[in-house]
Amino acid sequence: MELLLDNQSLNNSEFYHVVQPIVNLVEKRIHGFEFLLRSKQIQNPEKLFGMAEKNHQLNELDKISVYKIFETVANSKGALDEYQLFINVYPSTMVDPDFLESLKELAAGSNIHPNSIVFEINEAEEILDIEFFKETVVKLKQMGFLISLDDIGKGQANMKNLIEIDPNVAKLDLYFSEDLAFSPKKQDFIYYFHQFLGHHAKIVLEGLEKEEDLQAAKQLGVSYGQGYYLGKPQPLEFYVNGLNDERTK
Repeated sequence: MELLLDNQSLNNSEFYHVVQPIVNLVEKRIHGFEFLLRSKQIQNPEKLFGMAEKNHQLNELDKISVYKIFETVANSKGALDEYQLFINVYPSTMVDPDFLESLKELAAGSNIHPNSIVFEINEAEEILDIEFFKETVVKLKQMGFLISLDDIGKGQANMKNLIEIDPNVAKLDLYFSEDLAFSPKKQDFIYYFHQFLGHHAKIVLEGLEKEEDLQAAKQLGVSYGQGYYLGKPQPLEFYVNGLNDERTK
């Protein structure tokens, strides 16, 4: 089975999103949502994007995802106004001039505030020209959008991008949350990372799945978290209708 996107893909129901909450650990409330693209035809997200890459359609899939999210937000009748919305985008899509122009049109033609949109740089794709990419990031920030860097601590290039790109949000890789309560080394890393970056960007710890690790993160000064313990990927209605997990209240 091959994934072949056409001009009707934007309007059909083949693609949809689930969301996972990002929680303010201090105030014990949902701070925002990460939108995760899904396909009715291809259930596995990794396989979906793998097939899109094989067919040279990653950027097209990215654009469809972004457009659908803007449509969802516009149709939410203000239900998402208080949240930050995290959208995964590949670097090669972000530097596409057509993508930037379409964002201007989307922002101008809707009541969506750009500073509620956080473009999360997809680390599955290498940034080939960091200087050119930084110029694109500056343009997006000037338009009012925010930038997030994902999976920090996963690789050397990732740490370099953290310094060069200067994101608004820094998401620590789930490796650091696993058994955090019992790992002095991970605790030290998060503490010093928070000291290093805490004044420049919001820090989100991913992969929180246990109460003891959540409490350890809070004691280390981590203000935002994401993971199955705080909320699993669900249809947006699950959360905006007030059905979110009691642990996020």
